[in-house]
Amino acid sequence: MKIQTAYMGEIEVEASQIIYFEHGIPGFEDEKQFVLLPVESNDMFFVLQSLETAELAFIITNPYTVTTNYSFELEDSIVHALQIQDEKEVAIFAIVSLKETIEQSTINLKAPIVLNTTNYKAKQVILNNENFAIRHLLSTESIKG
Repeated sequence: MKIQTAYMGEIEVEASQIIYFEHGIPGFEDEKQFVLLPVESNDMFFVLQSLETAELAFIITNPYTVTTNYSFELEDSIVHALQIQDEKEVAIFAIVSLKETIEQSTINLKAPIVLNTTNYKAKQVILNNENFAIRHLLSTESIKG
């Protein structure tokens, strides 16, 4: 199917690539279907593009490329809701807020996106952990690759 995107114009995506957020993303509860698109110039970042609203797209990354001190347990209700059978089918992403420079840009470690890579069900989880910031600074030292 063809979709309009915020950054790449009209592109073709497969129905099998659609990520489903049962309750949307906090602040965007009506937005339930997204696709994950690579950023051509940088394989560290992805675009989480809404299928419903072309202008709605989030830049995301694997938080483990930014910080090594990041770990949390998923609540049973989330494991059940996403039908996770094995930790190998889980991918974790975090939303990035890009600023003028990469050093000023931030990543939201407080609310990661948990994706079941088998069935493409996902949820943004709000962690009850004061060690993780909503605006964790990216820095050249923390970026690998």
